[in-house]
Amino acid sequence: MAISLCETFRSLAFSTHTQLAKGRRVGHQPLEETFTDLNILELKDRHPSEIYSQTFSKRREGVNGADWEWWLTNSSRSLWLGLRVQAKVLHLATDSFPHLHYKSGTPKTYQLSKLKSEAARDGLFPIYCFYTHDTSLKAASDLLCRSFSYVPESYGCALTSTAHVANLQAAGEVHDLASVMSEAVPWHCLVCCTGYSRGGDLPTRASAYLKATFSGSESAGQDQGAGLELRSRPPRHVIDTLEGRETEELPADVQGVIIIAPQDDD
Repeated sequence: MAISLCETFRSLAFSTHTQLAKGRRVGHQPLEETFTDLNILELKDRHPSEIYSQTFSKRREGVNGADWEWWLTNSSRSLWLGLRVQAKVLHLATDSFPHLHYKSGTPKTYQLSKLKSEAARDGLFPIYCFYTHDTSLKAASDLLCRSFSYVPESYGCALTSTAHVANLQAAGEVHDLASVMSEAVPWHCLVCCTGYSRGGDLPTRASAYLKATFSGSESAGQDQGAGLELRSRPPRHVIDTLEGRETEELPADVQGVIIIAPQDDD
């Protein structure tokens, strides 16, 4: 029996957690690009007809707040949900995310602000993805994805909202592990959870989950529900990626695109 996308996402969170535990044990700090590359490689290897990706030329970090675009679609490719994703890896020596409130440019601008503005420009939902290791993490009861019981390893790859990061920034650029993860959810919830939508395909379920989980808070005037509207057709660079062509219409300052395109809508 073929492994499901849900099972793969959960498995990759566990393996990320394990690799960071190994890094902690031997005193080696992995980079966030390492986990991004390895996770995409495993997704494509396990689901060659459901995962598509394209890496663009190396972008200078901080030009905008986004590392990747994620696009979720259904089996008929008739509905699409786009996310703009910023990845951060846990700094093992300090149990923190020291670059969470990174600034760049002249004048200096928070990466968070760029992530939100670029996502708003393109009609995408901005979100953070954290690669973590901590056996003491406690699940927030109101953020559970209703698919699996809590285990800390499932937070090896975790998501949180820009509103939460903005609140941490306003509180004095807080970036310790416990504070950052206090409003995080396992990333498999994005593809697994059916508890917030009566049936429906992947983009419909994921949009409903993100609205229920992250749209209740606002920060710096941004409604977290913005960007969760489904569309019937994605941008040209997404179509090119899906059809195996190198795109000539690159989104500004994005490192790459990954498409999650299940063959069925179960």
